[in-house]
Amino acid sequence: MTTFEPRSRPTFRERVLALAGHGTFREPASGSSEQRQIPTDHLIAAALSFGRRNPRDIGPDIAIDMATGRPGHYLRVCEWAGRAVAGDRGAPARRAKPWAAHIAVAAYNALVRGYAVPAAPDGCRDDDWAELVLFACLLLEYAAEDALALAGRRHRRVA
Repeated sequence: MTTFEPRSRPTFRERVLALAGHGTFREPASGSSEQRQIPTDHLIAAALSFGRRNPRDIGPDIAIDMATGRPGHYLRVCEWAGRAVAGDRGAPARRAKPWAAHIAVAAYNALVRGYAVPAAPDGCRDDDWAELVLFACLLLEYAAEDALALAGRRHRRVA
């Protein structure tokens, strides 16, 4: 059993659900227990749509996938992350450029599905693999956090 910490930061999923208008365990229950007519995934998508900066922005896509735990935008997000890893100018990224797509998929699966990161493929150094998977995870997480923050600011401005 966990205890409630009043100053602890809510999880990413809790913050997304709060933006979508769903209460979380941190809030007292109120109102009726009627089933909503709109599915939760649709409410999340609508709330995060305020967080898209331009048509190529993948922040809301990865945020939806992280909040729902479903790989709904798998290809688009992995392509973006693979390009970001391949475009990095650091020595580990140059050495591991042939495995950039594998790195992106491993990072996506770790964030969205909770899978363990697999071992480095043959020919790729273990330390380069670990560093770049972590780099890709951070890129995806920051993109989701930025989208959530922008959606929250725009939502408050409209409301």
